[in-house]
Amino acid sequence: MRVPVEKIADVLRMGFEYTHDADDQLRIGVYVDAGAPTTIVETVRDAFVPQLTTALVRVERLGEQPVQPKGDTDVALVITSGAAYLEAQVQRLVVAGVPTVCLAESCVEVPFIKTDTPMLGLIASTNKTYLLETLAGWILDRTDKQLAFAANFPFMRVAQAHRLVGQAALRNAVTGALVFVPGSNYPVMTLAQISMALALAETYGKGLKLERLYEIAFVAASGLVLRTGARFICARTPHVGFLVKALIGGAGTYGMGRALMWFYARDLDHADVREKVQALVRRPVAEG
Repeated sequence: MRVPVEKIADVLRMGFEYTHDADDQLRIGVYVDAGAPTTIVETVRDAFVPQLTTALVRVERLGEQPVQPKGDTDVALVITSGAAYLEAQVQRLVVAGVPTVCLAESCVEVPFIKTDTPMLGLIASTNKTYLLETLAGWILDRTDKQLAFAANFPFMRVAQAHRLVGQAALRNAVTGALVFVPGSNYPVMTLAQISMALALAETYGKGLKLERLYEIAFVAASGLVLRTGARFICARTPHVGFLVKALIGGAGTYGMGRALMWFYARDLDHADVREKVQALVRRPVAEG
């Protein structure tokens, strides 16, 4: 089934939109009180090093003087061990309209936060991995600049990538189940997969470059294989064909996404991949 030219143009346009989204301006406010745990301070310091010039991290000492957050602040992090003035200062940040999360070693140090809300949260842990994974999810849930955060701060990339892959897999599972015209779901699914690939590239800071054509080719070829498999199975199980297409569409898209995540996370380039493939091909010949 031929993919219409206008649909390809739409995907390319979407790719440029992803690039624009990844370049969104980001402003993060980090407030550190006098007794802030050194481990958390160092973890945040190392994690919040922007990869692009469009992001800015502002660090301020948190004391008794009223905080005055900038109007363009996207999110505020308060690193604390508990203080008499903490609740009042956090309240000022929230009233100013800034999503604010307190980072502490124990919830006992921040007793006024009982549950997470859209504007206020608490992450209490001494485990670096748990702290960053939870913080990444907390921020991504409260911003419309997910691609920009992931492109700038590598610790957020896995969480954002899982969201993109999950959304694309669900979308294609629904398409497989509900589109009944033979062959018509292939272009729709393929375009969704290409869109996912371009968004993942931006998430991992790869950008919209000619190298993306390799990933698009991989997605298109994989889609053809899935389509052939779905047709083969559906011909033998016509009564549950919609379920087969849903499973193959969803699982296949998920598998593509995970493969692309693996590729991007290891910062491989296509020249390296070609060399490894050629080496594997030559080895049996040499042994023979």
